[in-house]
Amino acid sequence: MKKVSIEIDRSSIKHAPRNPLDIPTGKLEKPLETGYEVYLWLKQNCFLTKRYAFRGRARGKGWYDSMPLDTAERIALYMDEKPQYHRDISIERDRLEQLKDIEDNIANLNQSINTYEQSHKKTVNIKTRS
Repeated sequence: MKKVSIEIDRSSIKHAPRNPLDIPTGKLEKPLETGYEVYLWLKQNCFLTKRYAFRGRARGKGWYDSMPLDTAERIALYMDEKPQYHRDISIERDRLEQLKDIEDNIANLNQSINTYEQSHKKTVNIKTRS
């Protein structure tokens, strides 16, 4: 018989999917003619998850000179995990571990109370403070 019970918020944040980009497949307003236009289109139209940050970097001859993206031979795309995503996941993991500890302690307390009541044939009354 449970003597002590609590209501616990078990909701947790949902992990963001591992796919960094959701690319729409509908018709384009105008054809994309250059790699830079493709880059701009991706940046504006792809739905980034809250897990990733999107950036581009100029590549090609002299890429180390930080040429502008619109004149680069190539553009490298990067999807970096956002630092706050890992922080949020870590905080949530800690919260759920603490919640599990509380549930385990309450289960142990209920078991101890039941054992006491069966051994001594006396009822344990629990008072709470608000």
